[in-house]
Amino acid sequence: MENDNQLRRKAYNQLQTFLADCNITESKGKKVFEVGFKNGLFADECQKAGLVPTGIEINKEHYEKVKADFPDLDLVLYNGGTFPVPDNSFDFVVSFQVLEHVKSIEHLFNECIRILKPGGIMYHICPNYQSFYEGHYNVIWFPFLNKTLGRYYLKLICRYTSGFENLTLVRPHRLRKALKNNKSDITIISLGKKEFANKFKENQIDKINQTAIKWILKLISKSPILKRKFLKLITGCNFYYPITIIAKKNTT
Repeated sequence: MENDNQLRRKAYNQLQTFLADCNITESKGKKVFEVGFKNGLFADECQKAGLVPTGIEINKEHYEKVKADFPDLDLVLYNGGTFPVPDNSFDFVVSFQVLEHVKSIEHLFNECIRILKPGGIMYHICPNYQSFYEGHYNVIWFPFLNKTLGRYYLKLICRYTSGFENLTLVRPHRLRKALKNNKSDITIISLGKKEFANKFKENQIDKINQTAIKWILKLISKSPILKRKFLKLITGCNFYYPITIIAKKNTT
């Protein structure tokens, strides 16, 4: 379990990574909408940095706690339907580890695009179930497992929780298909291959909580030849982790 300082640092790093990944150099005064604010720390970091955050959360307990902890934040208890904000009203829409929990990724994308201003940026981070790592359980994963096989696997290694029942197994091709349904409204900038390659460094590998995977990746990272071949294989086969979605709303 992460302590308060670790969670705060994580939220700060999420903000810095979001700004860097999207090449945002002027963010003060910009309006950012977070889908699934959970502990509220990312929204709070945004406010400290001069952005104007709004957050929605479907979990009532999370909402009530964060509302009490951060009374100055603009927070909304979400009912799972239409986002309770006007069209074309935000510069950025973000989410972290949320897409794998929603019933309809297509609906979420439609709502994100609706509330973005023309030229606004949509940014989502989520697990890749085509990868060899599962971040919720910090375990080695096997690509292409369906829900049933995944359930058996987690039970076998004594890591199963009922929360797995609510996960949507997110894979790059499914996201690409959902995004292409909105190709007249958005321009897809990235699905995370470049971001994965750029962050394949020892300080990033240290953040992985799975010992065996961390050891293997550190070994690979020390050899330029191995590293180059590894990145080519992982990105070429869509095995990278996590998926980073960056898309911009068209201006016309």
